[in-house]
Amino acid sequence: MIPPETNPHRPFFSRQHLAGLFGRVSRQMLSGWQGRLLSGFFLLLTLIVIARILSNNWDTIQTFHWQIRPIWLLYITIFFIIDLLVATWVWHLLVTRLANYNNFRRSAKICWWSNLARRIPTPIWYIAGRAVMYEKEGVSKITTSLLSTLELVFFFLSGLVATLLTLPFWAIPAQLTGGINQAWLLLILLPFSALFVHPRLLEAIWRRLRPDIPLQSLRWRDTITWLGYYILTWVLGAFVLFSVMNLLYPVPWRDIIVVVGVWSLAGSISLAGALTVSVIGVREISLTLLLTLLVPAPIALIVAVLIRVVWLLGEMLSALISFKL
Repeated sequence: MIPPETNPHRPFFSRQHLAGLFGRVSRQMLSGWQGRLLSGFFLLLTLIVIARILSNNWDTIQTFHWQIRPIWLLYITIFFIIDLLVATWVWHLLVTRLANYNNFRRSAKICWWSNLARRIPTPIWYIAGRAVMYEKEGVSKITTSLLSTLELVFFFLSGLVATLLTLPFWAIPAQLTGGINQAWLLLILLPFSALFVHPRLLEAIWRRLRPDIPLQSLRWRDTITWLGYYILTWVLGAFVLFSVMNLLYPVPWRDIIVVVGVWSLAGSISLAGALTVSVIGVREISLTLLLTLLVPAPIALIVAVLIRVVWLLGEMLSALISFKL
């Protein structure tokens, strides 16, 4: 009998061989000077993206009549930190529940570092970075990839839920609605969204894909808790956006519900295109158009640019902090 490792019928570039090769190369790149070089590359890429955004909108930035209200910089920082921590916590809950890995500090380190790869179009590199780093912690690449995909699903669905719940408060121009209150009609979609977070459905899919991982039965309290946390991340992100708006232009607190809907809808549109070849600018374009419901068009454009810069700087700083975790 021919041993498996010497079987002449086994192709040299089998799936197992390629997976092992990818794992070895990835681990090498994420350790030693290769890891530092890769981290430096992603940090440089983030700075390049920021510079490109500022350069492409430089004329608008120069002609804008700036009236900065510094106190809102503090609010931006506070809300961003809370939003980052909540997003990290719910990711930790997913990893703990479905992968049996309970280490918040390491999960935060991996989560914040891998966020740098979001600068590359499509989420493949961002998910791959997580997968390789979690493999060092004993979590397989396929498990981390599935969890990251599930996270994207929850982000998308929670964004839709947040949008639909705030639509009744939008002052949508009549020409866009044709005199029909479509906001209430869209609320009908909420029960259908609940199907995607049904614990039995998620449990069946997970057991099918990862039968080797012991899993206690999922309950509604699990999926609803995750969905609730992700909705909270949209709300906190909207508070960051609201603070950026007030940094430049006074927006009353009564509009915060609409800001939550605008932020959630723009983010959901961006996530919907996450698997396309190029998604750079999708959030900015949609956010600019939606913000014109609340502020003048020039202000909307400046805010859309600044919120992107704020998020890039925040992710870069959190990645630097992750090196110390």
